[in-house]
Amino acid sequence: MDISDYLNDVLADWRASKDDFSSNIQPKRQWPIPFFGNPATARVATVGVNPSSGEFAPGRNWVAVESVRDWKLRLRNYFNQHTPAHPWFGPWRSGLKRLGLSYEAGTAAHFDVSYRATKAMLRNRGTDPREFRHMVDRDIAWFFQLLTLCPQLQGLLVFGPVVRADRSTESLAGFVRKSAPRHGFKVTADGGLCLELKGQGMRSCFLHEVTATGDGSITDQLAADLTRHGDELRRKIQVTGSV
Repeated sequence: MDISDYLNDVLADWRASKDDFSSNIQPKRQWPIPFFGNPATARVATVGVNPSSGEFAPGRNWVAVESVRDWKLRLRNYFNQHTPAHPWFGPWRSGLKRLGLSYEAGTAAHFDVSYRATKAMLRNRGTDPREFRHMVDRDIAWFFQLLTLCPQLQGLLVFGPVVRADRSTESLAGFVRKSAPRHGFKVTADGGLCLELKGQGMRSCFLHEVTATGDGSITDQLAADLTRHGDELRRKIQVTGSV
């Protein structure tokens, strides 16, 4: 399977299951987005919970996506197209620069645990947390499948929380690690992920949780964390095998 085949399967899954999460899906007309950028060339992936509903705002030109081919190209070329990337990526872009990586150069991409845009997970009190948690528990299978299709990938940079069914939250990085064994991955002693691929041996990638200090803007906090851990992360990017 390659990325194009994977996206065909994601689209089929989206069409078969989109009514299962009708309380939270927003906007109703959208495309699934399991990633932004080029997974095939990314050495590091930033990781979030799910795409912002603001990605589909009128000014973001999704009306120009009229075919499956258009959709695939939009995802792969997301950071190198006429429509600017969503402002949400600004802090990550600043942080990645500290590591000598960028979305635009294809050395980094962004993956989401669920490919569905919804109401805001925490800020919108109209969001159904039970349904949201069911969604991420289900859709994370596509996240782990994507990891197996990224030959250059060496690490994941994970930031922020994910909601539980009772509206409390837990670390997104912890949720990814906890979910890994259900999808064939092992969690290594240092908190990374590894998987044995048939005929290819064991592959692994590190998982770095970007910690929020609460001091300054999100951009400041991301940049501070990746600066503080910069030497360690750059070393891992050079020597860690891909998943």
